[in-house]
Amino acid sequence: MSLEGVTLAVDEAKKPKIFYGWYIVLASVLSNALLSGIVWGGFGAFIIPIETTFGWSRSAISGAMALRQLESGILAPFVGWVVDKFGGRLVIIGGAITTGLGLMALGWFSVGIISFYFFFIIVAIGTSGVSHAVTWPVIISRWFDRKKGLAVGIAVTGPTIGTTLIILNTALEDRFGWRSVLGVYGIVVILFVGLMGVIVRDRPEELGLNPDGDISNHEQLGSNSLQLDSVNSKGLTFQETIRTSSFWLLAIYLGGMFISSSGFLTHEHVYFVDDLKFNARDAAVMVTLTFAFSAIGRVGSGWLMDHMDYRVVMAAASLLMSFSFLYAQIFEITNSWLALPFILGFGISFGSNIPMRAVLASMIFGNRALGSVIGILNGAIVGAGLIGPLMLGIIYDWKGSYSIGIGMMLILCFSLSLVPMLMKSRQSLTAVQFGE
Repeated sequence: MSLEGVTLAVDEAKKPKIFYGWYIVLASVLSNALLSGIVWGGFGAFIIPIETTFGWSRSAISGAMALRQLESGILAPFVGWVVDKFGGRLVIIGGAITTGLGLMALGWFSVGIISFYFFFIIVAIGTSGVSHAVTWPVIISRWFDRKKGLAVGIAVTGPTIGTTLIILNTALEDRFGWRSVLGVYGIVVILFVGLMGVIVRDRPEELGLNPDGDISNHEQLGSNSLQLDSVNSKGLTFQETIRTSSFWLLAIYLGGMFISSSGFLTHEHVYFVDDLKFNARDAAVMVTLTFAFSAIGRVGSGWLMDHMDYRVVMAAASLLMSFSFLYAQIFEITNSWLALPFILGFGISFGSNIPMRAVLASMIFGNRALGSVIGILNGAIVGAGLIGPLMLGIIYDWKGSYSIGIGMMLILCFSLSLVPMLMKSRQSLTAVQFGE
């Protein structure tokens, strides 16, 4: 056996059974499951108790949650820049501490609407840094190459698990009250999510590893510092990225899809109650199933992007959402069984778009300015996402039905299936990135 063969055999023997990158994926899932169960989907369990305590209107409380979403979109470009400049590990730890302190203050020190909004803004600032919108996908994209789509797809499934915590939140609130529950949750977030941040490493080279856990040719490894420099320099700069047509086409596609998905998700429960005449309990089941089915899309689209032309995956996701809306328009949905094809198709297509922003940004533009690129994309997506809920609300007030709005989103999603066809193949984009 040659010296090179012996070296590779020794390296293979030293290779850990479980690649460290998968521990980071698991940390993302657990962190975002907890945050979703407390701050996002699970916060609904506290709305009525807070309403009872202060006598505020429902819109006053939900306004704080809407502000959180808007703020996350505004902060996303800044978060992305910080991740590129200082690393995602520090952002996660800092975000965990900020979120935890905000929750503690929200529970124990809220005395009026001003303090409630102020503390909720602190929570929003923290979650902007520690959510799976920017920070976690950037880190994971650097840890994986061949399995990037699958890894990111799994990493963003946390909210599909965390929404079930609303049941626990309700039980805890009944026993201890919303103030104590939110305060203790703040401590839990600091300790648990902070710990997840501690185990994170921004790049595999920091532990002497390579993306996907691959064993590199010993002659090509060089020094650890040279490897790290090589990884940092991959791909386009931020300025080069935003000058490409692919960036703007990707932003149009993701923004358009989020208009449809956020619009429907915001009104999903009342759509089933008002338009389809479901009772509130069955409508809630449909909402829960939508997020459960989205896990299929999150993981499935990630895996598919690893194995086939990303443009086909994009087109398939938008067509599936448009056909789901078409099903709802054509067929008379009178029970949960008839609603399942609609919820299954919409849930999968909605979930498919969650990992796309990170996976495609990394695939198309490289990792050099990945945080900044994802941050700008996420900001644009969230901004576009504010259009959907508003549009459906106006249409319902006008017509007393969501039918026209659903039809408009059907047309939008179908039109978006043409956008990927205007984008370049991954091979040609890679050649541009690395000057081949």
